[in-house]
Amino acid sequence: MASMPEDPRNIEPELERCLDAWAASQPAHLSPELEQRLHAAVSGSLTPVRALPSPGVLALALFAVFVLLGAVLVAILKIARVHLMTDSQTAWMIAIFACAGFLFCLEVAWRMIPGSRLRWPLRTVVALSGLAAIAGLALLFQWGEAGVVISEGWRCAALEVALAVPAAGVFWLLARRGVLFLSSGLGVALGGLAVFLALAPVQLQCMFPRAPHLLIWHLGPAAILIGCGALVAKVHARH
Repeated sequence: MASMPEDPRNIEPELERCLDAWAASQPAHLSPELEQRLHAAVSGSLTPVRALPSPGVLALALFAVFVLLGAVLVAILKIARVHLMTDSQTAWMIAIFACAGFLFCLEVAWRMIPGSRLRWPLRTVVALSGLAAIAGLALLFQWGEAGVVISEGWRCAALEVALAVPAAGVFWLLARRGVLFLSSGLGVALGGLAVFLALAPVQLQCMFPRAPHLLIWHLGPAAILIGCGALVAKVHARH
């Protein structure tokens, strides 16, 4: 007659007692020779590092660069046609772009410090910034003809790319003062920061302040540039 298999609940306590007995028989401390060798190997691979400021301080520093570069770009472009936008439109859009830029500054600052906990998901930053920009353009500006959108939009798109790409390089160099891990999220954060820096001077000099033109030829290239930033960072992270 075949014997019945033993109940697993009776095996587990016996296994635990065997493991406890084995652990108690092992030496509690490393030998002095092994400890010295481990200490020498670890200490030899360490190099002194400079302590990073808090994420808040880093974000403020990045935002100061954001504002300074934006003011310089506005001055260089001379904003000859700023009168085409009303004071209310100018104030609201600059406020929206600045707030979005600050959110991306926080995102980059958190990624500069290893182990820093992100306060909110990156997709939330992108969604809030994008929806605020879309709402501002759609509500503050009149809806004009499609002909202007098609025939004149490429000038604004080209200018936006010409401003955003170097700006992304500047913020990348600044972000490297921290400890970065390449990822698509980092590319989105840097791309968003550069894009919202470029949007203000591009919009202030725009000759066609109409909602269709602004939504298609200003925010359209912005979305493409942010996607390209994510792709470039993801590709580099794999190599």
